[in-house]
Amino acid sequence: MERKQYIDVLRSIAILFMIEVHTSAQLAPSNISEDSLIALIVASIGGLAAPLFVTLSGWGTQHSLINKSANNDLEKSIVYWATSRFIFLIGCQLIVNLIASHVFNWYTPGVLSLLALCTLLAVPLSKIKLKTKIWFLLFVSFTPIINSYFLNLNGEWSHIINANSTFEWLDRLIFSGTYPLFPWLSFFLLGGIIRDSGKSLNYKLMNFGIFMSISFILYSILTNTKWATTTGDAMLTFFPASIAFIITANTTVLILFMLLQKFESKLKASKIMNGFSKIGNLSLTIYILHFIPLRLLDILNLNEWTLLEAIIITLFFTFIWWPLSLIHNKSFKKYSFESLLKLVSAKKNIPSTSVRET
Repeated sequence: MERKQYIDVLRSIAILFMIEVHTSAQLAPSNISEDSLIALIVASIGGLAAPLFVTLSGWGTQHSLINKSANNDLEKSIVYWATSRFIFLIGCQLIVNLIASHVFNWYTPGVLSLLALCTLLAVPLSKIKLKTKIWFLLFVSFTPIINSYFLNLNGEWSHIINANSTFEWLDRLIFSGTYPLFPWLSFFLLGGIIRDSGKSLNYKLMNFGIFMSISFILYSILTNTKWATTTGDAMLTFFPASIAFIITANTTVLILFMLLQKFESKLKASKIMNGFSKIGNLSLTIYILHFIPLRLLDILNLNEWTLLEAIIITLFFTFIWWPLSLIHNKSFKKYSFESLLKLVSAKKNIPSTSVRET
């Protein structure tokens, strides 16, 4: 099956967005207002990083399951594939938590544990008809209403990374953590839908999303409600994720997919984009490793920076992964967390179906 260049480019964008938001959060000067232009730019990039990351995982997982079905893989092979990925991603989440112990507790569910759980759910979800999956996407997108009604949601960081019992840990994983299954499953579902849908359906979803997003903006203006903030009282909130954020982010991610897909041939013909896409081939590895320098900055207590210094360091640390990924691709291709995951699957003689190999 032909490799999709635009998917690799989107992976590269997603991981660089993730690095940018984590680095800027680490280096942010204390005198910068949340309402300043630079803060709004950083927040906008950060708001798209994880949604794009999760949507791409949904696309890739659905792509893999389709390949396995086409290859007539046995059900037990598919179950092993999903289970091995689940265990591996949970292990990677633990590694991230231990590296970034200044941010997370070692047991904190995060974006990788979300992807691990979604991988297990992807097997039954792949058997659902596309139309049913779209209705499920809409339902999951509106679950913040249910969550806020039945649960005591708290967007404070100290709350969402802590769990004093197994029950609370499951609650953080599914409902009230940093990236809970509901409503973040919506992005994973969107990725699978994009993989299977055509232009007509994508345009319908986009138009619905744009209509809803504009409605949220108008409501914000008419009621004099703050438009967006990381946590607190606003239309778009990240912790916990509000309906307005989920729908607006889903719509923006869908537009990005449609835009880059339209220029697939040009992306393939571009040497720059071919090099840039190597970052996406290492998205998991880079995600894990980029926390190490940030942790060292915290240990050395190097956290007081001017705005200019913070911008320069953030841009440098974000884009340094481009040449590093090219060096890795040329000389160290076998050494990555992606290769390790492939090796784990190969032990059971199950062919890997990663999107990066298609």
